[in-house]
Amino acid sequence: MPIYLPKRIVTLKPTLKSPLLFLAGPIRGGDDWQSNMVDHIFSKEPSANIACPSRWDNSHRLMRHFHQPFSQADNRQLVWERHYLWQAGLEEDVPGCIIFWLCRESITKPHPGPEPYAMDTRREIGKFTVFAEMMNVRMVFGGNRSFYGLDVILFELSEAYGVRFPFYETMEEVATNALLTARR
Repeated sequence: MPIYLPKRIVTLKPTLKSPLLFLAGPIRGGDDWQSNMVDHIFSKEPSANIACPSRWDNSHRLMRHFHQPFSQADNRQLVWERHYLWQAGLEEDVPGCIIFWLCRESITKPHPGPEPYAMDTRREIGKFTVFAEMMNVRMVFGGNRSFYGLDVILFELSEAYGVRFPFYETMEEVATNALLTARR
C-alpha cells in the first residue's frame, strides 16, 4: 500500500488488486483531507497505490507508507501530477481512478491567497471534463455540497458524460466507488 508523493515519477503497474488512485482536490486551505481518504481506501483495499500531491514530510502519520520518501525531486509538481492523473484516469488497461474531493475552505488554516481557494483543482476539473467529452475518464467526485460552484461543475460533468453525474457526500462512498470505477 504505497503512497506516491511529489515529485519523483515511478513506473507503476497497477492491477485489479492494487489499482492506482489519484487524490485530487484542494491542498492549501483544505486541511489534511487526504489522510482521511487514504484511511478509507486502505480499509477497503490495503494494496491500493495512491498518488497524493500533498507535500507531507517525515513527521506525517502515514510516513511508513511513503514510496521512496524524501528522494531527490526529478520533476516539477505539475509534471508529476499530470503523469499520475493521466495514468489513473485515462490510460487504457490501467486499473485506476481520479478522486476529486471538494471540501470547504478550512476555517483554522484558510488558503493563504492571493489566488482563489481551490484554483488548481478547478482547472483540473475543467481539463478532465473536456477529456470526458472525448473519451472515458475514470473519476469520482465527493465532498461538501456547499463547495462554491459545485452546481456548475456537476452540470458540466453530467453534460460531458450524458447522464446525471454522481456526487458523494462521504469519504466512505467515494472510496468504495473509486475502487469500483478503477476496476471496470
